[in-house]
Amino acid sequence: MRTATSEPILPALFSNPRHHFPANGAIKLPNHNLIHTTPTLPRRHWTASASRPKPPITVYNNIDDQDNRDSMGQMWLICFNFSWRWFSRLVSFYLLLSLNLVAVASDYPAPSTYACEDIANYYSPLKHLRLKGEALKRKLNTIIAPHHSLSYQEVWDALKILDAADIDKPGASSGIVEIYSLRVVPKWLSGKPQGWNREHLWPRSYGLTSAPSLTDLHNIRPADVNVNSSRGNKYYGECITSSTKCLRPANKEAAPDTEADKKRWAPPKQVRGDIARALMYMAVSYGFQQPGGSPGLRLSDTPNAEKREMGLLSTLLEWNEMDPPSREEKLRNERICKFYQHNRNPFVDHPEYANLIWKQVVSRHGPHNDKTVSNKGKELEQLSQLILFAVILLLLVPKIT
Repeated sequence: MRTATSEPILPALFSNPRHHFPANGAIKLPNHNLIHTTPTLPRRHWTASASRPKPPITVYNNIDDQDNRDSMGQMWLICFNFSWRWFSRLVSFYLLLSLNLVAVASDYPAPSTYACEDIANYYSPLKHLRLKGEALKRKLNTIIAPHHSLSYQEVWDALKILDAADIDKPGASSGIVEIYSLRVVPKWLSGKPQGWNREHLWPRSYGLTSAPSLTDLHNIRPADVNVNSSRGNKYYGECITSSTKCLRPANKEAAPDTEADKKRWAPPKQVRGDIARALMYMAVSYGFQQPGGSPGLRLSDTPNAEKREMGLLSTLLEWNEMDPPSREEKLRNERICKFYQHNRNPFVDHPEYANLIWKQVVSRHGPHNDKTVSNKGKELEQLSQLILFAVILLLLVPKIT
């Protein structure tokens, strides 16, 4: 049995002046023992009750009637206190559950409704226009260029959702997928020397000077720190078949089907289309004069960092066709639209736009210009070796005779 604390529930009951002694001398006191069986009612509830209007004073004609009423009042208080205690526990449990749910969902931004979520309507300005080349590129720019720009810190948090190992439950997933190694690594290794960092697919040295281009999520992926360093600012392309300086894999920690030479870098075949479409997005979203008067970004088969021309364009067009958008890539595009930047990569939704814009450029200048130059260099090298061999023979012939 619980005993009363130093602060009783109803002190007024003990100060009741109507405790009389009956005429026969038998002392009959009200049953106050029930008070000691109830838990203490918090002081704030008693104060609130005391502030209410007092009921009219009732004069009892019979002590037993008074005692019965006192006992009934005490019983009512016991029931009320018991009910209130359970009610408060239920409320506390509900609040605690709600707070836990909020904490679990804190990594996942709150959903909302944006124009980019309606894909058909998002590209409606292009309907019935049949645009190609620079005209299509400029029209797409007006659709995708206006978007919310993130801070560098926000990029870390976004990548943990966009590139989570579990694409269906990204907030609950403990790992992310690295773009060049395709390995799953813990999210908490972000920014650590033995972990992963933010890889700009379109290199910073090729024209990314400030936000929004520098923090655009369509262009940033998690990558192993060492592999990212090996890639540096090499443009994308496959090694020349006869090259003796081609590394396969491109780095010991990269995926087996990666390759690289002095200038080119080929990611895993599984994500080559993803990377091609990301670069195409950058060339459209920032393809015209950027804020601050910076020149626009361009794709080319003759990459040049000073001219902000990234490539290889013809290779990227091939990768776009060879590796169409996967479910993972489409979900990523959808989440960037819904939770972060509120724009889309049009080449994920419409891969055919790539050829409509750039195919004629490649046809006009000829594909794989850098390979053509490299092959010419290889032919000159072979010719010089033949001449050297002939000279040696001419020098040796007199000695033999």
